[in-house]
Amino acid sequence: MTGYLLERRCRGFEWIRLNDAPVTELKHAAHDLAPLTEYQFRVAAVNEFGVGSFSEASQLITTKGPSVPDQPRWPIVVKLSGTTVLLEWTAPPTDNEISSYIIIYGVPGTDTTKYYKASFDGDTTACTLPGLKVNTEYHFAVAAKNKVGCGPWSKFSEYVVTYQYFGR
Repeated sequence: MTGYLLERRCRGFEWIRLNDAPVTELKHAAHDLAPLTEYQFRVAAVNEFGVGSFSEASQLITTKGPSVPDQPRWPIVVKLSGTTVLLEWTAPPTDNEISSYIIIYGVPGTDTTKYYKASFDGDTTACTLPGLKVNTEYHFAVAAKNKVGCGPWSKFSEYVVTYQYFGR
């Protein structure tokens, strides 16, 4: 056997070939499926004598609709230098492109609706926040945003206390 041919269809439509050349793996990703659509799949073995019969159609599956990104891992304070903090976080697993990250930060125990917000490009998982108040506790959370909307906030980081920096 040299591989497999795969086909898909929407309920009531003709079968569409997913691959031109036989695939040898037992897994294959079907791309460009429409969201919230029912699909069936089938497979046929290929060898030196030709293509075998296609299997019976799979059960109907329904693709997911677009959704907001999952929750990122909480930010970690990589460096605190006076009133400037460098944060890093881990991106959430997602099937959709992340367009931006939103960071909220403020004093632990105060009203989070009044926290500061900063936005950063979706290609990065690190940021620098300068100009924080001296001798103040801060903690930080992050959320990922895509074309559908903003996902859930991460847990808050450990708090840090800013300080007056007299360095060069």
